[in-house]
Amino acid sequence: MNVQSAINAGLFVEFVYENWNKISATTDLNGRAVVTGSGAPVIPGKSYTVQKTIYANDLATDINPARAKGCTTIGIIAQNDADPLDVVIAIRGTEGVWEWLQDFKFLPRPFPRVQGSGLTEDGFTDMYLSFSLTPGPSGTFMDDVVALLAASAKITISGHSLGAALATLLALDMAVNTRFPVTLYTLASPRVGDLSFHNLFNHVVQDAFRVANRLDIVPKTPPPLFYFHVGDETELVPPPELKFELGCEHSILSYFHMLAKLIGQEAKYPIDAKCLNG
Repeated sequence: MNVQSAINAGLFVEFVYENWNKISATTDLNGRAVVTGSGAPVIPGKSYTVQKTIYANDLATDINPARAKGCTTIGIIAQNDADPLDVVIAIRGTEGVWEWLQDFKFLPRPFPRVQGSGLTEDGFTDMYLSFSLTPGPSGTFMDDVVALLAASAKITISGHSLGAALATLLALDMAVNTRFPVTLYTLASPRVGDLSFHNLFNHVVQDAFRVANRLDIVPKTPPPLFYFHVGDETELVPPPELKFELGCEHSILSYFHMLAKLIGQEAKYPIDAKCLNG
């Protein structure tokens, strides 16, 4: 795995986290430049613009049924301004990840978008099937994506946390049902499907890279007796300065820092101040 490419892919996810308005829920990011909080391009020397916002149904939890917002902004499809064939699809996680983990019954169900793909976790699957390029359900998500992009586009898909699970389903759907070459980077992904899903995914999506902090609880769910990870794993070891708390071990900023440490660039990607020991 190219470590810098993994960080770059994750930075698109961070853009969605930072620009999604939690109050209005359906934030239209179309036409926005994909930049960092300081206004710099997420990848130095390259400019990307959001072509379409991705919406989904943010499902309620048993712990807090009121948290369901219905349709909400979940991701983006961004295009390189200088190279329209370079496309990045980024999917954010949920703000209520700990609610999700406590609620999940981890019931398996078929993934209807790909025949013979085994069984996938029902919550991830339901949320993925609600994807749309317009607020509200459309039922034509993949057709709309195909119509949006150049026929020879190369797609990089990225996701963090719940968004990583959704990105995994998207990568398989796109690899099987379109002609686009797909590369997948996931950070802190839970397991998504059973052994049949694992086998088919790894056969079809060969450029899939999964990054997991060994002390992050999310990649350890759902239980391994039925669910299996996909892709090539890079395991991260948290540094002593990272506070041993669930939120800190799972934070996308912590993942950037640990990845960057592998290539001696950790100073460029600092740990969130609230997650520093001492």
